[in-house]
Amino acid sequence: MRAATALFSRYGFRKTSIDLIAAEAGVAKPTVYAHFADKDALFVAVCERLMAGIVTAATAAAERERDVVDRLAAMLAAKFTTVFELVESSPHARELLDSSNELANEVIQAADERYERVLVAAIRAATEAGELDLRGVVRSPKAFAAMLMQAGHGAGHHADTAEQHRGNLRELVRVLVHAARGRHTH
Repeated sequence: MRAATALFSRYGFRKTSIDLIAAEAGVAKPTVYAHFADKDALFVAVCERLMAGIVTAATAAAERERDVVDRLAAMLAAKFTTVFELVESSPHARELLDSSNELANEVIQAADERYERVLVAAIRAATEAGELDLRGVVRSPKAFAAMLMQAGHGAGHHADTAEQHRGNLRELVRVLVHAARGRHTH
């Protein structure tokens, strides 16, 4: 799986072969086929693993980080910085996104929905704890989550490294949280 992830990112979907994956992993080609029916199945498995890791990291950040800005920024980084590192920084990003088969798209969509539920729950909890006051800013925690995710998509602008990407995310979250941080208590 690690070999396939690295090779898909490095060479794209079309140029990555089972032969190349087996060689990179240091196993025989039949070993790969013993676990995956074909390259498409391996690509789906890579997507499943990546997306599960994103949801797990976002959930951990929601539980670990005390400050609401740090919490939300870490949750966004779990998704968007990971994507930046693995896909956006690849010269084959467009091809990878275009070549993902229907099953991979279903895996990604289902994981995106789980991720959004985790993010909305964290925003709801922050609102209930008085860390955020969404009144007058957005209609709901889900709308605030959508706004944060839009910021996450844009955080790659002028970012050359994962650290710059994380910094962009944190700054965007800081500004959005400032707008929703108990304006009534200043």
